[in-house]
Amino acid sequence: MPKTKLALTIPAALLFMAQSVFAETHVVTAEGMQFAPLVVKIAPGDTVRWDNMPTHNVETVDGLVPEGTEKINSPMGENYQHTFEEEGIYIYICTPHIGAGMGGAVIVGEPTNLEEIKAADVTGGVRRVVRQAISEAESM
Repeated sequence: MPKTKLALTIPAALLFMAQSVFAETHVVTAEGMQFAPLVVKIAPGDTVRWDNMPTHNVETVDGLVPEGTEKINSPMGENYQHTFEEEGIYIYICTPHIGAGMGGAVIVGEPTNLEEIKAADVTGGVRRVVRQAISEAESM
């Protein structure tokens, strides 16, 4: 490999390794019919782990996530984790318990889709989560 390519490759590799070393895991716990904390603020590359999920799941809500991101739909009754790479707000619910308001939000880096979240026509348990996510994103 020519010296110039090697000189460019090594810093890029070190940057990637540094990002991996500094990535964090944030824990959200299902407590009865709610997630705690309701809103988690993380950096791109961080992981969220949902614990205590014997009768719960995590499912992102269509239209309430950054455009083009992969839908999350965890298995029912299993602890779950997901690494978030794309910035924005991700609204999620527990499918069987959203009627009781069981949902949450992950804000990754800058809330790039805040205006879309504000404009969303939501009702019921999702509305409470969206309101809290908007409040947290606006205070950043």
